[in-house]
Amino acid sequence: MDNGRLRDIFNLFGKTQSVRVMTDERGRSRGFGFVNFEKHEDARMAVAEMNGKEINSRSVYVGRAQKKMERQSELKRRFELMKQERISRYQGVNLYVKNLDDGIDDECLRKEFSPFGTITSAKVRRVDTPTHISAPGVSFQ
Repeated sequence: MDNGRLRDIFNLFGKTQSVRVMTDERGRSRGFGFVNFEKHEDARMAVAEMNGKEINSRSVYVGRAQKKMERQSELKRRFELMKQERISRYQGVNLYVKNLDDGIDDECLRKEFSPFGTITSAKVRRVDTPTHISAPGVSFQ
């Protein structure tokens, strides 16, 4: 990708003031660039049309340029949202079972709990004391 090709692609959405493909010290594309439109509406249309499209067999991200702090803040917010979703999705689905008989293994544990729902994982963990066997991580969907 070079400046001219990037300009040709984005000029389809309106007049551009500047177009720049960022390059390394050898002049090779670093995989991103900037397009500055004269009109805000043209930029919005370019984002709507081009984000997720394939150029040279690569799916591209097209979005408003952000300052580093703004981008970090957005990423942190998204990460926290994903973390909260993960916590709420698995809240109350993991069981801890203790005082199991020595003869209980992963498959037996899975078989015993299968009538209660789909099991995503079941693991018997043995500790040093042979009379104490526990099974953290019995997870249901």
